[in-house]
Amino acid sequence: MNANRAQLITTLEQTHGALAELTASLSDEALDFRPGAEEWSTREILAHLVDDEMFIMRMRVERMVKEEHPTLADNDEKKWHSHRNTSRDAVSDLLHDFAIQRVASLNILTFLSEEDWARTGFHTGYGEFTVEKWLEHWAEHDLVHIRQIEQNNAAYTASQR
Repeated sequence: MNANRAQLITTLEQTHGALAELTASLSDEALDFRPGAEEWSTREILAHLVDDEMFIMRMRVERMVKEEHPTLADNDEKKWHSHRNTSRDAVSDLLHDFAIQRVASLNILTFLSEEDWARTGFHTGYGEFTVEKWLEHWAEHDLVHIRQIEQNNAAYTASQR
């Protein structure tokens, strides 16, 4: 496995721990705090990560490996947000669900051959990309949302002064 790929997979492996650490001491008020009218709360970010892991990130890899150059559907996040399942919104449930989904994703990634990493797909928003390139996007997606939670935490703390 090349060094960059290994580093990206390590990022994916570390995300659950980072999420757990960032949310361990948060009250429900802090979890539900929105720093702006159009911004997501930390709880919503966690739910988004669970859903993306289950229905978007891993599924796109699976399709690219199984199909010849599939066209991958866009994900309407605003529609998702307005229709999402909120029955498992306790932070412990969200972290548990994310951990289960991430382990399944990492398991698939460890089984990919060099030929699999080079397979391609097409997405209207991202254009043409390989499984390897998708891994880069996936790791960056995690880091963006970790930073977003850090910013939410800081904004919440500032709002309490």
